[in-house]
Amino acid sequence: MKLKDIGEFGFIDKIKHDALIREYLGLVGIGDDCAVFRVEEGKSILLTTDMLLERVHFLREVMTPYQIGYKALAANLSDIAASGGLPKEAFVSIAVPEDLSLEELLELYDGMKELARKFDVNITGGDTTTSLQDLVINIALTGEIEEDLALYRSGAKAGDYICVTGFLGDSAAGLDLILNHRKEMHNFPQLIKQHFTPIPHIEQGRAVSRSRLANSMMDISDGLASDIRHISKASKLGAILYEERFPHSEEFQKYLAEFNPDYLKTAIGVGEDYCLLLTVSQQNYARLKEVLNNLGHQFYNVGEMAEGEEIHIVYKNGRKAILELSGWDQFKEH
Repeated sequence: MKLKDIGEFGFIDKIKHDALIREYLGLVGIGDDCAVFRVEEGKSILLTTDMLLERVHFLREVMTPYQIGYKALAANLSDIAASGGLPKEAFVSIAVPEDLSLEELLELYDGMKELARKFDVNITGGDTTTSLQDLVINIALTGEIEEDLALYRSGAKAGDYICVTGFLGDSAAGLDLILNHRKEMHNFPQLIKQHFTPIPHIEQGRAVSRSRLANSMMDISDGLASDIRHISKASKLGAILYEERFPHSEEFQKYLAEFNPDYLKTAIGVGEDYCLLLTVSQQNYARLKEVLNNLGHQFYNVGEMAEGEEIHIVYKNGRKAILELSGWDQFKEH
C-alpha cells in the first residue's frame, strides 16, 4: 500500500493512536488545527506547525521570496485563528538550496517579519540547513487562549448553521490565473493578492471564541469540500451545503464569466481561502453575525449540520446530491 492510497488524513488517523507516551496535560492532540495543552490554571498554549515545500505548495518562478515567506507564516497564523487564540512565538526552520541567494533569503524573512509585525508575533529561533534541490520552510507557531474559550472541530451539533468568514474561491482563481492566464493577471489584482498574501482571520477567530456563541471552528485551507468533512467526522454528523449561498467577490464572478472554469472545484475544492469555517446554533446565528459585522467582518451561512454521515450539496437548480468533490489532499493529487 502506498501513502497515496489512504491520503493525508487517513495517514493521520493511523499515526495518532498510541502517540501519547506519558501523562498528557493537553486538551487536544493529533487531529485538529492546533495541539492544545495547559500551562497553568485557566490558560492553554496552542501549538501548530506547517511545512511548505517548493513545487508542492509554491513555485519559486511565480512567487517572490517575500511572498513565499509571508504565506508560510500566514498558514500557521490561520491555524491559531481557527482555535480562537492569539499568536505568540514563531520558530522557523528552513532548508536552503544552493541557487537561492542571500538577498533572496533575506527577502523571504522580510515577508515573514512584515506579517509577524501585523499580529505582534516574535520570530524567536529555528534551524537552517542546506537542501540539495528544493526550498523547504517549516514554521512552528505558539499561541495562547483561555482554557474555556478554545474551539475545536468536534463541537458541532445537528441543526447548526455552517458559516464562513470570507469569500470562497479567490485564492484558487488567483492560482489558476498565475498558472494558466498570465497575460490577464493584472485585471484581477485582488485574486492574485488573496493567493500570494492572504490575511489570516485572527481577529475574527478571537471574536468568535470570546463570544462563546459558536460550537466548532477550523480554517479553510484545503477547500470547503474537504474541511467540512473534518468537522463532520470529528462531530459524528453529516452536512448539507447550499451552492446558492456560497459567497464570492466581484472579481471572482468576473473571473468565472471570462474563463468559465470548473465552478465547484474552484469555489470549494482547492482551498487556501484562509477564512474560518464554523458552526453555530440557529438560535445564536444572528447574535454572532452581529458581533462580526460590528467589527467590520463578513459572515455567511452556507449550510447546516445534519444527522447521519453523508455530505450533501443542494445545487442552484434545487437538485440535492451527495457531494463527491473532496477538496485538496496533497498525497492524492497535485
